[in-house]
Amino acid sequence: MTSLYVVVTPNLKAFQVRNAKHVIYAHKSSNGDVYIGQAQCIVNRWAEHQHVANSSSHPERNQKFKVALRTVRHWNHYIVAIADTQDGADIAEASAIKFYKPSLNMHVGRSTLSNVDYNFQPLNGNGREIIIEGKQITRYQTQDRFSDRERSTISCRAIRKVGKSHISFECISDGMRVNVSHAKRVGFREGDRVTISHAAKGKSFYTTTDYSDIKKV
Repeated sequence: MTSLYVVVTPNLKAFQVRNAKHVIYAHKSSNGDVYIGQAQCIVNRWAEHQHVANSSSHPERNQKFKVALRTVRHWNHYIVAIADTQDGADIAEASAIKFYKPSLNMHVGRSTLSNVDYNFQPLNGNGREIIIEGKQITRYQTQDRFSDRERSTISCRAIRKVGKSHISFECISDGMRVNVSHAKRVGFREGDRVTISHAAKGKSFYTTTDYSDIKKV
């Protein structure tokens, strides 16, 4: 299992980071460029970023951050905020993006709430450096642990959860939710019927991949 040296910024304690359900992180290159993101495990997420950056066929390989990963060797890793829920992580990430103004991010985050004060600290090396171990990934907790044979195209409807501004999707045949990236939900409205390719049925939701297409029918 891999590990990563990370700096816990002074607004947080090491034990909080180790026990956090979600972390908001910053990767800072030796050139001074910054990327902000969120994850349940920064170690696994860093490995995923590296894998995508070095894949010759992945559709995200030419994003600014992925290009930077191929061209800059030295990176420092920071944990700048934590959250207990996905909604909380979305808010913290959006707030961190607004605060740090990272040069390598291509979006402003999933949440429309971006003014929450997390006492963000400068990414200057100050803080406590700790080692984070990668978490074991189980089959139904990742988008990419299904074989192609297990994936199919499913018919879905666009829904809007109570109190949420963004669209979600559920499978028409069984009502299970579909895990789809925020960027791919843009342009759809509540009630739209769509097909979603490369979907695999997990224990409580369908997973998709970066190759999944959403088409209105």
